Amino acid sequence: MIKGKKGALELSVNTIIVIVIGVTLLILGLVFVRGIFKQQTDLSAKAFEEANKQLDALSGDLNEFLTIAPETVRVNAGDTSGFVLLIKNVGETSYSGVTARVTTYDNAASKGVKCEFSNGEDTQSLRSPFTTGLEDRFDVRVKTQPSSIGSVGCEISLSGGGIEQTTYSIRRDVEIIVS
Repeated sequence: MIKGKKGALELSVNTIIVIVIGVTLLILGLVFVRGIFKQQTDLSAKAFEEANKQLDALSGDLNEFLTIAPETVRVNAGDTSGFVLLIKNVGETSYSGVTARVTTYDNAASKGVKCEFSNGEDTQSLRSPFTTGLEDRFDVRVKTQPSSIGSVGCEISLSGGGIEQTTYSIRRDVEIIVS
C-alpha cells in the first residue's frame, strides 16, 4: 500500500510541473504576440504622423485639390505603411456628394499590395457641402506581403457632385517601393 501512494504523489507533482510550464509558455507567447501588434501599430502611427507634418508644412501653399504626402511610400515587404491624403477646395465652387476612392493598380494587387483608407474601405465621402477653402484629411494604409518586392502604384481619385467638370486635378498616383 505504501508503494501505491508514493506513485500517486509522483504523478501529481509531475502534473503540476507540466501545468506550470504550460502556463508559463502560454504567457510568454501572449506577451510576444502583443509586442508584435504594438510594434506594428507604432510603425503605422509614425508613418501617418510624418505625413501629417509634411502636409502641415505645405498647408498655406496648397493650390491643388488633391495633395498626397509623401508621394513615394517606402515599405518593407510584409509590413504596413501609409500616407496622408489632403483634399482642399481651392476653387470658388461648392460641391456636394464628393467621394474619394483609392484604387490599387493591378501590378500592385498581383504582388500582394493593397491600398485602402485607414478604416479598411476603398471609398470615403467628403464633407457636404464641400465649400471653398474647406479641407478633409484621410489616412491611407499600404499593406504588403512578404513576397511584395518591387515598385508598384495606387491611384487616388475624386468623383461625384460635379467635381469632374472642374479644371483641377482630381487624380493622383502614389509610387510604392517595397523592399
